Amino acid sequence: MLKTIIKKLVPVALLSKAYAHYNKLRINTIDKIVFPEKRFDEQDFFIKRDAYPFQITSVPKDHLDTRLQYQVNEYENWTQDEYLLVYKDECLIDPKYGWALAADRKLIYPSLGFSRVYYLQKPSLRMRHLLLETLPAHDVLVSLRDTGEENYYHFYNDILAKLFFLEEQLQLPYEVPLLIAETLYNRPYFQYFLQHPYLKNRNWVVQKPGEYIRSRKTYFCKPLTHTASYYARIRELVPVQDLVPVGSANRRIFITRSPKRGRYIENAAEIEAICRAEGFEVIDFDVMTLAQQIKLMREARYVVGIHGAGLVNMLFHGTQPMGLMELLPPGEFYPFHYMLMAAQLGYQYDGMIGEVAKSKYVNGFYINPVSFQKHMMDWLSLASARIKVQA
Repeated sequence: MLKTIIKKLVPVALLSKAYAHYNKLRINTIDKIVFPEKRFDEQDFFIKRDAYPFQITSVPKDHLDTRLQYQVNEYENWTQDEYLLVYKDECLIDPKYGWALAADRKLIYPSLGFSRVYYLQKPSLRMRHLLLETLPAHDVLVSLRDTGEENYYHFYNDILAKLFFLEEQLQLPYEVPLLIAETLYNRPYFQYFLQHPYLKNRNWVVQKPGEYIRSRKTYFCKPLTHTASYYARIRELVPVQDLVPVGSANRRIFITRSPKRGRYIENAAEIEAICRAEGFEVIDFDVMTLAQQIKLMREARYVVGIHGAGLVNMLFHGTQPMGLMELLPPGEFYPFHYMLMAAQLGYQYDGMIGEVAKSKYVNGFYINPVSFQKHMMDWLSLASARIKVQA
């Protein structure tokens, strides 16, 4: 009740900033005392290295908004870590976030790929007082638990990527138990891919809410995310009947988001009308099955979409020509996920940054209709020219 009242009285952006400051403070004070970090040397890892994703794949930027150009320039010097840790002592895995706790009550930070982000909470205090010997133990376990594991984008980019990575590095047998959260296992998209023998024939350990998992030998890993070679691996998991040919694809798609989801366009009706006038179909992926989303994206030639997990469906179009225009909310940081993926797949990418919402009590943003129409027409012209060259 109190939370509901606060949300109605305080702007969403202000609430988000307040929570971020609170969690950063807690991470640097209380959490360090209650959950000290288990330290590892570099030689403890089977694999440990850094790479530069934006140097591996060059992102065309001269045509972008200057703010996005600046962001790309910053990312060109950004490193991402890749590691594989085989932890050979007992540990306990937390049901809510997937944290692993060593027998000496220290947190194993490599148990989660993005364990140091400011918004990730630590496990329940109850975990510190559990007696390991009271729980049944797995002799060996691969943990696929991770930050954002219930998110559609992160399922492809982080969870499936771990399995591909481990297969490449260790050739683990199919019978080795794989740990995932029940919330992920029950997701329709997970069940969709579970039809394929590559996943169906695995030994899944599904961690229920409130269930602590004990393991005597545990594999923790983080591959380089945004790995281009994994996109083809993901497409191989799609049932043959859903892989419609893309050779004659020419549909124009605008991917919208409901206000219930957050990060939506405040004046969506105006923007959708402009898109329809240019032959775009207005689509909400939330009301479609995954098979329908895959089919639609394979048939699309030009896609405009609000920044969100639905844009990851572009990978199902393969390496055939396509144009993608991403609509981003205003801010100090502009996520790079889809501009990098578009570059890896050879698509003509552009991004437009919106404005602060007219109503400060919503989690949406505003798109100027006149600016949008001009931006979209310029992008369509550039994308069409490039697609003709590629065809």
